Amino acid sequence: MTDTCTPSTGPFADDLLDSLPADQVAAAARLVVDAGSLAFRIAEGGHVVGYRVGSGELLGLERHDGLAADTVVALSAAAWADLVDQRRTVINLVVSGQLVFEKGGFDALAQWDPVLKLVHAGIPVFEPGRADLSGFDPAASCSLDDDDADLRARLSAVGYLHVRGVFSVEEMAQVNAEIDRLAALAQPGDGRSWWVTGEADEEVLCRLVYASQRSELLAGLDNDPRVQRLGRLLDPALRSAPDRLEGMAVLLKAPGKTQGLSNIPWHQDCGMGGHRILCPGVSIGIQVTGSSAATGNLLMVPGSHGQTLPWQWERQLTGVPVVAIDTEPGDVTVHIQDVMHASPQPTGEGGRRTAYVSFYPERMWEHVGPGEAFNDLVRDRNQEVAALQ
Repeated sequence: MTDTCTPSTGPFADDLLDSLPADQVAAAARLVVDAGSLAFRIAEGGHVVGYRVGSGELLGLERHDGLAADTVVALSAAAWADLVDQRRTVINLVVSGQLVFEKGGFDALAQWDPVLKLVHAGIPVFEPGRADLSGFDPAASCSLDDDDADLRARLSAVGYLHVRGVFSVEEMAQVNAEIDRLAALAQPGDGRSWWVTGEADEEVLCRLVYASQRSELLAGLDNDPRVQRLGRLLDPALRSAPDRLEGMAVLLKAPGKTQGLSNIPWHQDCGMGGHRILCPGVSIGIQVTGSSAATGNLLMVPGSHGQTLPWQWERQLTGVPVVAIDTEPGDVTVHIQDVMHASPQPTGEGGRRTAYVSFYPERMWEHVGPGEAFNDLVRDRNQEVAALQ
């Protein structure tokens, strides 16, 4: 990744704590009130950066000198700068071996992760009661007959769209056959596919990446006016990137219980890093086969974009709305990339196929070169990532 920023590695580099709204600080503090204090020891310069929940009637956060913290994490100045600037996330640094736990462990750091995103990047913690959906029904679908302004308003408020009947069944049959052709050519380790381990310990293809660079038919989807229209609803300056960030990624939902990243837990698409340069990107999911719980459909938390949910939030929070999106072949889903979403294990035969075309802000091209992707680390070590998540 190209880096044009060099943040300070001083004790509280890019620290927004003093300027944050009190309600946001209180919401973040509630997440870690039982997690204990946290400190980072930066190898170069001898800096120690620490945070803890402050005492007093109003729950809040405060800095501390890091001495005797409950969890102590050692990292390099470069890793610290990446974490502060959200170029790389906690999970990215853990999986790549860039963090060393001198005291405590991953669970406590994961609990602190949303707090760090607030303190360093100003990203608030999601609270269900404060979500403003502007009166939109998060389970409702729409169509290309709807006005762009209405689609844009819904997308901005809810964080996603379900657009019915964008492509014909015949068009999707042709796309499905082309996916069959590319799948037959895929091999583990080819750099153009993801694989998981099936229930019989066999290798199972679960994703094709950079698919449109190997197919004239799929490249036509990249440039299709219907896809371009939906991809630029949020911002007309957004554009697709077929040659980087995995280009067109085709999900092939494997049946059964797999080991790896076919069944992806709750996440944001910037979960490995790059929030400041990728968001608010938009992903267009072309539903090649349609989807349901039996084939492995998409789950969304409406109104969660531009925010973070705590680690394993589904075990901690109540009242969080979750919408399952069932689709027909030719439907399209549109989601802002940092909306919280998941792709759980199919309850039945599996087999969902979805081709994703993603649109990014212009600044992304200044940081990410051809063939580069934050998910490269996931593809290389997806077993480790799946174990963490």
